Amino acid sequence: MEALPGISVVQLFMVVKEEISKGYQLVTHPLTGNIGPDRNPYKTIVLTGVPGKVDSRSLEIMEQAIVFANSFSKGQMQRNWDSDTLKDLQLIDLDFIKGYLNKELI
Repeated sequence: MEALPGISVVQLFMVVKEEISKGYQLVTHPLTGNIGPDRNPYKTIVLTGVPGKVDSRSLEIMEQAIVFANSFSKGQMQRNWDSDTLKDLQLIDLDFIKGYLNKELI
C-alpha cells in the first residue's frame, strides 16, 4: 500500500481494516506513541503478509483503534496547523517508524 494523503486518520484506519480483512496483518500498532488521532494528522501503519486468512488479532486492534479515533468529535479532528507544525508532526511520525525499523533490523 502507498501513502494516502488528504484522508483523515479515521479514514486511514478504515482502509487498513479493509486490507486486514483481505488477510494482511498489522506489524505496527495504529495508535503508536500514545498520540491521539486529534494530535497528529500523519500516521504510518505497516502491514505484512499476503491476501488470505484474516488475522483476528489485527482485525480486533484496528476495530478498537477506529472506535477510539471516532470518540473524538469532528471539531477536534479538524485542525488548522501551520506549515512548520505540520513538518514537526511529519517528523514525529517518521521517528516512530524509524524506531520500529531500527529495532527490527538490529
